[in-house]
Amino acid sequence: MVTNFKQFGLACALVLLAALPCSAQEQSNLLTPQLLENYAATKFTPTAEKRVFAQAEKDCLAKAVYHEARGEPEAGQWAVAQVILNRVQHHKYPDTVCGVVYQNAHKAHRCQFSFACDGKSDKGGIGNRIVRISWVKAGLIANHAYKQFQQEKSVELLPLTTLFYHASRVQPKWASAYQPVKKIGAHIFYTPL
Repeated sequence: MVTNFKQFGLACALVLLAALPCSAQEQSNLLTPQLLENYAATKFTPTAEKRVFAQAEKDCLAKAVYHEARGEPEAGQWAVAQVILNRVQHHKYPDTVCGVVYQNAHKAHRCQFSFACDGKSDKGGIGNRIVRISWVKAGLIANHAYKQFQQEKSVELLPLTTLFYHASRVQPKWASAYQPVKKIGAHIFYTPL
């Protein structure tokens, strides 16, 4: 009886294979060298290049979170990451994380994020245990936030229109032109009016 079921199963499999619209050979004939060349000439990027790019983006985001908010509560670190990712999606800013983080970094005191043009090393996590822990935490936040960004999800801590922030100890002239949306730790976050 078991043999009959095996034979029946084999027969069903053969019928299903025969019913497929085209064979594997016919499918491979559809992938012509010209078709593959045309695909490669479009927006094709090899996976290895995509990985290198994504790692660089996460590294830039981690540096920004670390230097801008390492002493802040975790929500403040997430908020800094979200502002950067919001800017990446905004038409007035560069379309990469590194582009946003290092925008105008070549101009002294005219960059978007002070650590990017202060003349000091941007490497993080060098020093005592607390500094190293802060660097690891910034990296974890950056990795998770960037993954959500790739999946077209938001951190959802702030409105997607939140593009600015400053430390509450200073009062920049530009702040009056924007709407404050939230204070987290020592930072005030803003959206355009």
